[in-house]
Amino acid sequence: MSDSCVLPQFETTRVASLAAELYGLEGSLRLLHGERDLNFLVDSPRGRFVFKIANSLESPAMLECQHEVFERLADAAVFPTVATALESNFGRKIETVVDAEGRRHACRVLPFIEGRLLGSVDTRAPAMLRDLGGRLAQLDTALNGYSHAALERPLLWKMDDVESTVARFAPLLASDSQRRLIMHFLGIYHREAGKRLGELRRGVIHNDANGGNVLLDDSGTRVVSIIDFGDMIESWLAVEVAIAATYAMLEQQQPLRIAQQVVAGYHAQLPLHEAEINALFGFICMRLCMSVCVCAHQRELEPDNEYLSSDEPAVWALLGEFAELDYAAVREILFAACAEAQAVSSTRLR
Repeated sequence: MSDSCVLPQFETTRVASLAAELYGLEGSLRLLHGERDLNFLVDSPRGRFVFKIANSLESPAMLECQHEVFERLADAAVFPTVATALESNFGRKIETVVDAEGRRHACRVLPFIEGRLLGSVDTRAPAMLRDLGGRLAQLDTALNGYSHAALERPLLWKMDDVESTVARFAPLLASDSQRRLIMHFLGIYHREAGKRLGELRRGVIHNDANGGNVLLDDSGTRVVSIIDFGDMIESWLAVEVAIAATYAMLEQQQPLRIAQQVVAGYHAQLPLHEAEINALFGFICMRLCMSVCVCAHQRELEPDNEYLSSDEPAVWALLGEFAELDYAAVREILFAACAEAQAVSSTRLR
């Protein structure tokens, strides 16, 4: 993994040829959004698939790790649908292609999962938000004890490194007021959450349950699947639910109520410890800060990629709203959500 987010460069006609040659897939192609991978939806007589060409700096070992995780999640029935990798005409799940500049890229094919993106759903039902939290708890439980050497890699989105990442890229922000706001939250995080990080459980997490990676059913009330495991990492378990709550809150009228539901759903399936609940709001604020700082960095690398800054206005709006809140008060709100979830869970067991 690298800091680079520059997408691979392949013409659509070339991708169509590769899909047919390597995987026997023929049909119309449509470019899909991607941060680091070049993704095409292939609408073929065999079904709908995503042909993915990885960044040239992406390790094939990380893709193999993802495929192992897909199989593990499918075996545990964590989601109604899990996209397991398709074998090529040569019996491999990962093939290698070469671009016009001679750079080698790993490529693969995954089934296209039908569903509505969370980010496209304006009204977010409490039942769906609890389901999201619960599914992520099941995901983290299914990956308990899992390890892979490829997960030990540099990653911009690793919460362990948030203080250095934010400090590194904050100078790229557009204004002094933005930089002051980021430093405000960094100070709160260091004071309120940083002192107890050693008490938090760790494990392999998805690490990116954002609005473009969570798929819902047609009614928008149930999670069908979670996609894009490119940022999967070993980190604190509480980061998983904090990230999901962060993106679920964007552009919502009562964001903390949204967070309560996601956290409650997670806690009902995988109870959070006291120190983990205490750290949640700090992780939420840091993910927001990482988002705008990393976006500023990536925009310098690839200024024409609009996908990279699609959430930026909503993130700044939420940071502004959170700057007015008292950390202790938010912590109590999240503790209450967990207590209620535990009470409901206990009642169901009677």
